[in-house]
Amino acid sequence: MIVCATIVKDGKVLLVRHSDPKKPDHGDWILLAGKLEPKEGPEKGLCREVREETDLRVKVIRKLVEHTDPYTGDRLSNFLCVPLTSEIRLSPELTEARWYDLHEIQGLEEIHPQPETILGGRVERGCLQM
Repeated sequence: MIVCATIVKDGKVLLVRHSDPKKPDHGDWILLAGKLEPKEGPEKGLCREVREETDLRVKVIRKLVEHTDPYTGDRLSNFLCVPLTSEIRLSPELTEARWYDLHEIQGLEEIHPQPETILGGRVERGCLQM
């Protein structure tokens, strides 16, 4: 199972970019995501993945949606999270991280299709409120 983090702080969402040019979403702004380890629950695995990739500690608020990655066909479970720490230290897997205003996401050109689709409608309906 792959879990995905929609981390929201002060009305902004954390998006990152992969460092590996072989990844199909290289160059796209994406939400943090990763595979669960054997016998690992989704919330625990998501917190681990976020910490490994950004050094952030997060609290999972609730599940937002399940979706399919259009590049890989992988099924992802997306969770709304809030950061418990603020300093970001990127792992070698990532090149950039940036907090985007929810309305900025809809206008980004270099964005993976999923964050734009998933977050765009939720911004309008207020579904990303804590």
